[in-house]
Amino acid sequence: MAGLEQRVSTLEREMSSLKARVAVNEEDVKGLPDLIRTEARFTNSQIARLSHDVTELRDLPAKFDALHRVVAELVVEILADRDKKH
Repeated sequence: MAGLEQRVSTLEREMSSLKARVAVNEEDVKGLPDLIRTEARFTNSQIARLSHDVTELRDLPAKFDALHRVVAELVVEILADRDKKH
C-alpha cells in the first residue's frame, strides 16, 4: 500500500509540474495573435514601400530623358547667349 501511495504522490507532483508548464506555455501563446498581426502590418508596409520604389524606378528613364533634354536646351541657350555677346 505504501508503494501505491508513493506512486500517487509522485503522479500528483508530476501533474502539478505539468500544469505549471502548461500555464507558462498558454501565457506565451496568448501574445501570438498580436505578434502575427504586427508582423503582417510590418510586411504590408514593406511591400507598399517596395512597390512605390519600383514605380519610381520605372519612371526613372523618362525622367532622365527629360533632364537630358532640359540640360541640352540650357547648353544651347548659354552658347547662343555667349555667341551674341561676342
